[in-house]
Amino acid sequence: MRRFPTTLFIVALVVVFAISGYFIYWKTEWNRFNEVAKLEKAPSRIYADLLIRYDKPPVYEEEYKMSDIEGISTFTYRIRSYAGKQISITAPPARMYDVSFLFGALVEDGVWKIVNKPPVGNTSIHYRVYVKQVIDFKQGDRTITFTDPHYWATTAGRQYHIDLSKNRPQDLLKLDSTTLADPRYQKIVDDFRNFGPPSFRARIAAARTSLGLKP
Repeated sequence: MRRFPTTLFIVALVVVFAISGYFIYWKTEWNRFNEVAKLEKAPSRIYADLLIRYDKPPVYEEEYKMSDIEGISTFTYRIRSYAGKQISITAPPARMYDVSFLFGALVEDGVWKIVNKPPVGNTSIHYRVYVKQVIDFKQGDRTITFTDPHYWATTAGRQYHIDLSKNRPQDLLKLDSTTLADPRYQKIVDDFRNFGPPSFRARIAAARTSLGLKP
């Protein structure tokens, strides 16, 4: 009879420790497990596309189209002439990091920050950039259009600031100004142009030459 209270106390103590252990350790670990499982199931998809359209022959349009879906990358280059000839170069789907690296370069060079630009410079060639990212159950995409990225990178001009609150006339030669040049457009186009292994770029160069463009 004397052992019963002691035994009961030990059993109660074990129950208390078990419950405490559940809330302190097992519940935390279980939540972590669920979070990891959720992340493993979270979609991961990225898309990047550059379409270049020409107003004058010989080439009508070029397109660089890349995607990475759950770690499987594929990319295609397509060129079509005004005469109707089309050449497509496609890399088969494979587990690689090329498209991920491209997307990282595009983000670093400002693809989420640039905006549509009015036709300037060489307005006979039109650029359209499209990017989309789906990650952790969130997604975002945007399309940007512009002409002549070299113009925007080098000779876009300057913007002058006139303070109308001043009573005296201002010397236009001494006005504060900021440059409108924005190298991001050229960098983003170059990211697409320089994408891919040497064999892929060599085939693109051959396709462009065959249709009358410079490599």
